[in-house]
Formats: sequence, structure tokens, C-alpha cells
Amino acid sequence: MAMNLENIVNQATAQYVKIKEHREPYTAHYNALKDKVYSEWKSSAVLGKLLKGSTLCGGYGDKLKVSIPDEFDLLIHLVFPENDKIIVKADASKPGNVILDMTKVMEIIGSQEHNKPVFDRLQKIVNNKKQLLEDKLNSFLESIMTQTLNKMGNQIEVAGRISHLQYKKCGPAHTIFVKGSCKYSVDFVPAIRLSAAQVVLAPEQRIHFGETLYWDAIPKPMKPAKTDNTSFTSSFYEAERRLLYGKQFLKPAIRLMKQNRNVKNKANLKSYHIKTLFLWQVIQQDPSYWSNSPKDIFIEMLGKLADSLALTPKKGKLPFFWDPKLDMFAQLTDSQRTDLYNHFRKCEYTFRKDNGNVNDCTENNVHSSFSKNTTYKL
Repeated sequence: MAMNLENIVNQATAQYVKIKEHREPYTAHYNALKDKVYSEWKSSAVLGKLLKGSTLCGGYGDKLKVSIPDEFDLLIHLVFPENDKIIVKADASKPGNVILDMTKVMEIIGSQEHNKPVFDRLQKIVNNKKQLLEDKLNSFLESIMTQTLNKMGNQIEVAGRISHLQYKKCGPAHTIFVKGSCKYSVDFVPAIRLSAAQVVLAPEQRIHFGETLYWDAIPKPMKPAKTDNTSFTSSFYEAERRLLYGKQFLKPAIRLMKQNRNVKNKANLKSYHIKTLFLWQVIQQDPSYWSNSPKDIFIEMLGKLADSLALTPKKGKLPFFWDPKLDMFAQLTDSQRTDLYNHFRKCEYTFRKDNGNVNDCTENNVHSSFSKNTTYKL
């Protein structure tokens, strides 16, 4: 078979990106841990009443994970009694965030004996306006997680083998680090599940939400941390999954970009940045666009990513898909942006050059873009 850039990229994908041999033991171990933790949480007098299932999200849930599945992201859905009575308001001071007014919820459940534990807890985690407080909710959940791991002896036995567990609060996630036959982490991310009727999106974004039934408000701490914080991050994972579904080579192209980011240690580019870049393209491109090869989509997206990172002649930006007033690159410093821009622009140039003229260096160029185990430096 004559070698061309597409063949070489496909070869690199099979070798570095699609690694399946480790997935079964990792997922089996993860499922055992998830079920044990969830079972302990269900026994809590308050949290047990709020838990309404979970959703595997992130790279693994989106089927975008590259290499070994050593990170799992799990949305833990919390639903309060009379949840539909939560009054949701957009946070005018922080685009993409919402404020949750629990007034009507508390008025109703305050006289219900069976909901007394929840009502008593709510009184401790709202302010005088009955707005839910992110930091107080997270402190409560942190105490539950600490108790859970203490009950488990900070370890779990799976298939006759003991693994040690360490808990750490990481942003909105309550993270368990597992050390044993499988080494991985699980982000348990609390998510207050809200209905479509409670959406506060602008009309254009509401169209893209479509017929999705639910969305979530995530208690994500502010940076720097803020006491009595009423602002929750909006999350539209189900709607995003629907938007990305059925786009033939979209996900393979995302995997290529994530793998390149990983091996080149460009950690300032988050997975959600990449996902957002592609979400915008989903609504801008004709559906047939995604039948192009992963290689062609990848090259074009490298260019669009570099454009959004540029500082000159016009500063680029990456608007949050659900509230474009929020620039997702705004928190990056100029030096961080420049570093990312230079890398992805150079990567785009290299792939475009090799796409038109495969030569003796092409194979090394491609493999070094997706693996650390090659000598060629992009």
C-alpha cells in the first residue's frame, strides 16, 4: 500500500490513540469502586434522599478518551424534594453561571416530616435570601466523602486484590485516587439536576438545547475561593452529547487533537476547550463536513484553534457554547496563549506541508505528534 499522510495518521491512531487492551480491567475496577461509594452515600440520611443516579461523562463518557483509561469523570445527580420549584436565575456577574433560589422549595418541605432532614440541611447551606451556597454544599459533601472512605478503611478489594484510596477535593470534583493493580482517579462531580423548563439560556442557545430533558448546575468553587458563593456553573452534558452524536469522523479528529495535546504537555488547553471548539463547528458546518477524513478535519481544526488563541493582529477567543459572553481563554496569560498558539500553528503548518508532499520525514513527523517515544521534535 502506497504511503500517504492519511495512511500514516491512521497507523499512528491505531498505535497510540486507540489502546483497548487495558480498558476491561480498569472499567471493572472503576465500576466496583463507583458502586461501593454510591452505596455508602445512599445510606446517608440527607444525601441518600437527594441521589438520583449518575452519568459517566468526560473523555470516557463521550468516547473521546485516548490511551489508558486512567481518569473517570462521574456526574452525581442531586435532586431536591420539590426540585422543580427551584427558581433559576442567570448570574449577571458571571456569564455561564446561575443562582439557585430555594425559597419555594423550603416553604413547601418545611412542614413535611419526611423531608425534615433535607430541610434542616438546607437551612445550613443557603443564605438569608434562601440562595444555595456552593461552598457550604461542597463542605457538606466533603464531610460525607471523608466519612465514606473512613468506613472503607481507605481501601477497596476487587478480584481479591487490595487497592489503596486517597481523597482530595479538586475544583468541583471530589476525587478518589486509586493505587493498586490499576492506578487511576475518579472525579465524583456533584450536579444539581434541573429540567428543561428551568433553562435560562438565550433564544439562540435554547435552540441548540433542543429536546433535551435535563441540564445541571455544578457547585464549582470560584478562583480564588469565595465564601458564601451563590454562583453555580451551568453544565449541558446531555445536550452536548446529542449535538456530537452521529457526526462520522468528528470524534476521531477530537481524539487526535487530545493525543497531540497530551504528548506535547500542553495542559493549559483543557479537554472542554477542544470540545467547545468542535461544538461551534457542529452548528457552523454542513453535516456532510464530518464525512471528511479525521486527518483533514484535524488539520482544519488545528488552524481554527490557533486562530482562537492568537493575540495579534486581532485577539482571538473561544466563546462558551452556551453563553458566548464568556471567553473560555480569558483566564490564560499572554505567555500561555502564545505557547499554545505557537505549538498548534506549527503543528498545522507541518501537517499541511506533509499533506501535499509526503517525504522521508513525514512518518516521523506524524508519529512524534502522537507519541513521546520518537526522536523527531515538531
